[in-house]
Amino acid sequence: MSDQLREEEIVSYYNTVVQTKLHNYLYGNPRVVAAWKTILDYKPKQNTPLKVLEVGCGVGGVCSRMHKKWPDAYITGIDISTKSIEIANKLFANSKIKFVEGILTPETFNETFDLIIFMDVYEHIAVHDRPTVHAAIKKLLNNKGRLVLSVPTPHNLKWSAVHKPETMQPVDEHISLSVVNQLALDTDTEVLLYKIKDIWNVGDYAHIVFEKNSDFEE
Repeated sequence: MSDQLREEEIVSYYNTVVQTKLHNYLYGNPRVVAAWKTILDYKPKQNTPLKVLEVGCGVGGVCSRMHKKWPDAYITGIDISTKSIEIANKLFANSKIKFVEGILTPETFNETFDLIIFMDVYEHIAVHDRPTVHAAIKKLLNNKGRLVLSVPTPHNLKWSAVHKPETMQPVDEHISLSVVNQLALDTDTEVLLYKIKDIWNVGDYAHIVFEKNSDFEE
C-alpha cells in the first residue's frame, strides 16, 4: 500500500468517528478528565502557557477547555481529520483558538509553543513517521516548555487486540519505555513524569511529561 493510500485510509477512519468525539465532549470521558488533570498539574512550571499546541485535537473540545482556563493564551489545534477540523472551526474557533488540518512536520508552523499536548494520539503515529514528528517537537517547543502525552499502556493494547479488536485503530503502536526514551532523546527533553493510571481498567493508561531545559546549569 502506498503512503498516500495509507494516509487516505487513516483520514477516512477518523472522519467516521467524529460523532464519538462530539459525544465525549458533550457527556465527558474519564480518559480525557484524567489527562486534563495531568495537564493542569504539569503545565510549564514558571507561568501560565501563552501558546499551546494540541496535536490530534479532534473536534476541539480540549482546546476549548484550555481557552476557558487560560483566556490569554493562543491555542492551536491540528488534526488529520477533515471533518473534525470543520466541526472544530464551527464550534470553537475565535481570535484565540485556531485549527489546522494536516499532519505535524517541522514545516507546519512558523511559531513556537510553551505547551504541546498529544492526548491519546502519539500511539497512532506510525513508527516510520516518528522521526518527522520528533523533529517538529524539537523545533516547536520553547525552552522550559513541556510536552504532555496520554497513551494506552502496551498491555492495554495487547489485551484490546485480543478481546476487543473492534476498538483498534488503523495505527496502534505500543509506547514502551524505550519509545519514551527515544522521544526524549530526539526532542532534547527530559522525562519529568511517567505515571500509570487506572481509567477503565487497572493500569490501562500512562501519562508522560517531558520538559525542554537548556538552562540546567543556571
